[in-house]
Amino acid sequence: MSEQKNHFTHESLSLNQAHSYSLLLQINAESFNYAIASGKQLLAWAENYSLDELKDPKILRDTLTANYKQVIVGLASTGFTLLPKGLFDKDHLVDVARMLDVHDNEKVHFQSVNSDNVIIYKVDQELTANMNDFDAPVINYKAKGWIKAIANNFPLDKNLYVNVADETVEFVNFHNQSLRFYNHFNFKNHEELAYYCAFVAQDLKLDPQEVTIIISGEISYGDRCFTFLADFFKEVKLSLIEPLDLPQQVKAHQILTIAALSLCASSEED
Repeated sequence: MSEQKNHFTHESLSLNQAHSYSLLLQINAESFNYAIASGKQLLAWAENYSLDELKDPKILRDTLTANYKQVIVGLASTGFTLLPKGLFDKDHLVDVARMLDVHDNEKVHFQSVNSDNVIIYKVDQELTANMNDFDAPVINYKAKGWIKAIANNFPLDKNLYVNVADETVEFVNFHNQSLRFYNHFNFKNHEELAYYCAFVAQDLKLDPQEVTIIISGEISYGDRCFTFLADFFKEVKLSLIEPLDLPQQVKAHQILTIAALSLCASSEED
């Protein structure tokens, strides 16, 4: 696992005031990120801490044990499916879970991902066990906030929204501002990233020369992934969506997925 790549703490942060703050936790398969927000103001953000630190905090003991107003969690899944709300029946959740090939160490969750769709997803129970020390955390599918943040910013049909993190790429596309497509893939290099972008565009019947790729996550202008994509699509740019008010030194595209968890203060789930 890489060392902390990004870290920010606002001078006004005081954990004595945690009762008025939100703790945002983005929990991946092998690491976690956290952010602290007061209303819409970002007070702290750090990435790539070991899950052991979440189970038994030492470096972050004060941060993780403070008495927050709310704790909002985004969990990485080991499998998922999206269903229109009209087709979802909680009483048949077991039948849907069979399609996900749930193992003994996994638990199935479900929730509304937007007004039209429900996401049913499975997670390693080790990840949910890490939540036991928090008071009534709000559990969400990891990408729910990201999808919601994009939906709130008038997405265009020919925009393909891409998030890159931990050698995983996620895609979202909207049609008439309604969610049309969401999926994710594992990739190893810039060529595989471009392949999946082209594959998704083709699946959606979008001409690459008319598609704008809008990227968030572990990417920056000028790196190999960014410049390689620019050879195939009409335009490639970094996301400017800011669910939280950010200081100048924190780039919107780097923090988007965890900042967007602030939009998920409530969750419909089993």
